[in-house]
Amino acid sequence: MKENMNLKQFEQLLKNHDWTYQMSEDSYYYRRGQQQYNEIHEIIAQNGEEYQSLYNQYRNKFGV
Repeated sequence: MKENMNLKQFEQLLKNHDWTYQMSEDSYYYRRGQQQYNEIHEIIAQNGEEYQSLYNQYRNKFGV
């Protein structure tokens, strides 16, 4: 996991995240997406509401 990730770096992570990984039939893409998802939520847990709010914006944007 990335230590001391600032909000701008976190946003870049969200932009690059495969928001549709759960629909993949390829196990590689599913596992990679799940790993990114877990990393994102660990970062949110360490950094609080501002990160959660940004995550929610992207989640809603991609209809997840």
